[in-house]
Amino acid sequence: MRLIRLLKNELAKEATDWVDKEIISAEQAEQICARYGIDFKNQSKRPLGYIVLISLGYLFIGLALITLLSANWDEIPRSTRMIGLVLLTLSVNLFALNKFKNGEKTSAIGYFFLGALFYGASIMLIAQIYHIEEHYPDGIFWWAMGVLPIALLLKSTLLMMLAMVLGFIWFFVEASLHYYPALFPVFLAASAWHIIRAKQSNILFLTFVAGLCFWAEYLLSWSLGNFQRFSFGADNISLVIGLFVLFHGCSRWLIGKKDTKLIDYGTLLSIWTLRFAIITLLVFSFKEPWQELITANWELPALTVALAICMSSLAMWLVYTTDKIIFSTAIFSAMYLVSIISAMLISDKSAGAIFQFADNIVLVASGIWLIILGIQNAISHYFFLGVVVILVTGFLRYIDLFGDYIGATILFAVCAVILLSTAKFWKRQHSKARLET
Repeated sequence: MRLIRLLKNELAKEATDWVDKEIISAEQAEQICARYGIDFKNQSKRPLGYIVLISLGYLFIGLALITLLSANWDEIPRSTRMIGLVLLTLSVNLFALNKFKNGEKTSAIGYFFLGALFYGASIMLIAQIYHIEEHYPDGIFWWAMGVLPIALLLKSTLLMMLAMVLGFIWFFVEASLHYYPALFPVFLAASAWHIIRAKQSNILFLTFVAGLCFWAEYLLSWSLGNFQRFSFGADNISLVIGLFVLFHGCSRWLIGKKDTKLIDYGTLLSIWTLRFAIITLLVFSFKEPWQELITANWELPALTVALAICMSSLAMWLVYTTDKIIFSTAIFSAMYLVSIISAMLISDKSAGAIFQFADNIVLVASGIWLIILGIQNAISHYFFLGVVVILVTGFLRYIDLFGDYIGATILFAVCAVILLSTAKFWKRQHSKARLET
C-alpha cells in the first residue's frame, strides 16, 4: 500500500469514476483521498501532461527566438542589440506579472519560465557584445539566482527545477575550473524549503537528494585534493555508500510521520536507496572492485571510519525513534562498516575473491528476502525486484565464473530451485489468505 502513494493523481481519478458509477459515495471518496493527502473536491484541472507540453512549448519558443537572434547577431548594431535584449526580457516578465495579478497563475508561470530563458540568454549575449572575459561560470550563477526568487515567491516547481538545473551546471563548471562553489547550499536550502512548503514534487525531491550527495562528495574531494580537484577515490566510495545508509534511515523516519507529503517522500527515498543498494552489490559482485578497494590509497582512513560510524549510528537512531525495528538498517550498517574496515586492514589482493563470494551470497539472500517480503505484504515492486536480482546475479556469475556447460547447468538449476520454491510459497500464502477471508 505504500507504493500507491506515488500514484495519488490516478487514485483521485479512479475515486471520481467510482462515484460516477455509484460504486462508492462522494463522502467515501473524500475519505479515501484524504488518507493519501488528496483534496477530492479540488483536483487539479490541468494534468501533468498538459503542463509538460506547455513548458516544452515555451522552451522551444525561447530557443527559436534565441537562434533567430544568433543568426543575424553580427548585422545588428551593438546599442540595438543591448536595448533589444533588455526590452525583450523585461516585457516578457512584465507580461507574466500581469497574468499573475489577473489570477492566471499557471499561465504566468509559463511566461516567467520563458522570461527566465530570455534573462539567461541576455546575460550571455551582453557579455559577448562587450567582450566581457571574466569568470564565465558567474553568468550561469547569476542566471540561476535571478530565477530562484521568482520560483520561491510563486512556489513553482517548474521554475525551481530550472533554478536547480542551472545551479547544478554552475556547480560542475565551477568545480571543473578548480574553484570552490561555496554558494551551492543556497540552492539546496531553497529546494528543501520548496519540497516541504510548496506543492509536492518527487522529481525535485530526488534532485535535492542528489545535490546533497554531490555536495558532500565534493567537500571530501576538495579536502583530500589540496583544494584543487574533484576526484572519486576509495574515501569517496565509502562516503557515498554511507550516505545511502543514512538515507535509508531517513526514509524510515519520514514514513513514520503523520504528514502524507513526508510519507510520500520517505517511500520514494526508500525505493531508491533499495535500488542503489542492489546496484552497489551487483557492482561488487565481481572480484576486481574489491581488489581495487583493498589496494587503494586511503588518504584519511580515520576520518572515513569515523564518518561511516556516525552515518550508520544516525541511521539506526532515526529508525529506532520511528518504529524501534532496526533489523534491516542494522544489517546494512554492519555490512557497510565491516566491508570498509576490512578493505583498509587487509593488504592481500587475493582476498578479493572472498569478498566477492560473500557479496554474491548477500545478493541471492537479498533477492529471496525481497520476493518473500513482496508476497507477504502484496508489494509487487519488491517481488519483481527480488526476481530480477536473482536472475541478474545468475547471469553475471555465468559470464564471470563459469562459461562451460556444466557450470551453466548447475547455476540454472539453482535459480530454478529458488524460483520454483518461491512459486510454491506464493501459492501457499494465497491459499492461506483465502481461507482466512
